Amino acid sequence: MNFDRTGGDRAAQGGQTAQTPASGGGERSQLRGALRGGQGYDAQRQLVSPNGDTPAGQQQGEAKEGEKPKTAQVILSAKRGGSPFSKEFWQDLNVGHCWVDIVKPDGRKDSWGYTANNVRDFPRYQPWKSVEGRVLHPDGSRGATGTLNTAVDEDQLAKGEAWAKSRGGDYNLFGFNGGHSCATFAKGFYEEATGDEAPTGMFGALIANPNDLSTAMNKRAAKEQEENGGGEGDLDANGGGE
Repeated sequence: MNFDRTGGDRAAQGGQTAQTPASGGGERSQLRGALRGGQGYDAQRQLVSPNGDTPAGQQQGEAKEGEKPKTAQVILSAKRGGSPFSKEFWQDLNVGHCWVDIVKPDGRKDSWGYTANNVRDFPRYQPWKSVEGRVLHPDGSRGATGTLNTAVDEDQLAKGEAWAKSRGGDYNLFGFNGGHSCATFAKGFYEEATGDEAPTGMFGALIANPNDLSTAMNKRAAKEQEENGGGEGDLDANGGGE
């Protein structure tokens, strides 16, 4: 989610079923446990125009016989936040952010995200509560600590964009009660456009969040690199990783 003091975050949860927390003191333990991770986070959020650089270069996928050429790119992006056990996480809402960068067949770049409509309305002491949210188009975020780049054809890209345009309503930091978070929105766009399931970790399976998504994407990249004989190397040119 992107608390930039100008907008909000809400999206339908892509490929996951949100779980409503039980009332009482166990709520916070559940939320904090699910969001554990994410230290060493660069707090500055950089903005670029839709024509700015994306976290990953354009690649063209191979189309099977009878299929349209995959000349567009959908780039699932996550920027880690602080640890939920830190003061900054709750007081400064240093929760990280997820979004989707896209590269269109003609090379034009765009981005989509979701956030709370007004950060001042966010219930910091009841973070599981929903507030009004809105789609960010363009999102414009930079500094991803984890990305997943997938080639798609024009129809697949249009399907993802149509899904994003239909979102709106409540923003919920944890994706509870039918509200979207930046993470559920980004994963939903990616899964709708590509037909693939976004990677997730143990905590992300319960509550989608930037820390878990960033780690899961980096682990997938490391595995693919190892399978391709590339060794471990430096997977995160944007300063990410664990």
